[in-house]
Amino acid sequence: MAITPTFPGVYIEEIPSGVRTIVGVATSITAFIGRALRGPVNDPIRIQSFADFERAFGGLSLDSTMSYAVQQYFLNGGIDALIVRVVHSNDATPANNASKATVGLPGAVGTLNLDAANEGTWGSALRARVDYATRPPDPTDPANSLFNLTLKDMGTGGIESFRNVSTDPNNRRFVTLVLDQQSNLVDVRGVVPATRPTNHPDPPAGQDPFTTPGSFSQFGSSRARRRCSCGPNSNYGASVL
Repeated sequence: MAITPTFPGVYIEEIPSGVRTIVGVATSITAFIGRALRGPVNDPIRIQSFADFERAFGGLSLDSTMSYAVQQYFLNGGIDALIVRVVHSNDATPANNASKATVGLPGAVGTLNLDAANEGTWGSALRARVDYATRPPDPTDPANSLFNLTLKDMGTGGIESFRNVSTDPNNRRFVTLVLDQQSNLVDVRGVVPATRPTNHPDPPAGQDPFTTPGSFSQFGSSRARRRCSCGPNSNYGASVL
């Protein structure tokens, strides 16, 4: 605050220095860049335990020296790390680039296409199932727009269930929006058809619908697109590291 002299004498005014104090920052955070079984690509993800790494990036892999480095880091007292997963890309031969596993869920007027959330062969273990055991349609719901979508990662056993999703872009449960905000496994690719995909038949009583042929759709497991042999509602996509 400026001083206003009122009588003769010596006045002292403190002026803020142009030199700023160096703020302390953490020096124990280690960054790792490399291949991993799964997880976001080219996006630094902060983890604070190897369990975090397993959840986000799939754990140890013989194809990932980074995974072993991260494990040893935490075993030897590390507490904070940034992980950047990289994949093969920009190859002159497009088929050599990493890609996402895909599946098509056909319906009466089009196909709902789903992609694995990120690149890698992990997506080949995904399975999807559609059923119509939804709430009663509202008067504003377009005909044949509501359905339930269940996803299972056969590699980890993890299941995601999305009930009463809609193909109507004006519905707050629009399938593209719901999966984008809530799913860690898949995203919708392209335009959503006007009506819901065909439902999968129920398996015999007591059987798991995700292991009963015809009761689920399998995500792609090869570079070439081909028709799935597990049921009438599946189209294979491609998945390479």
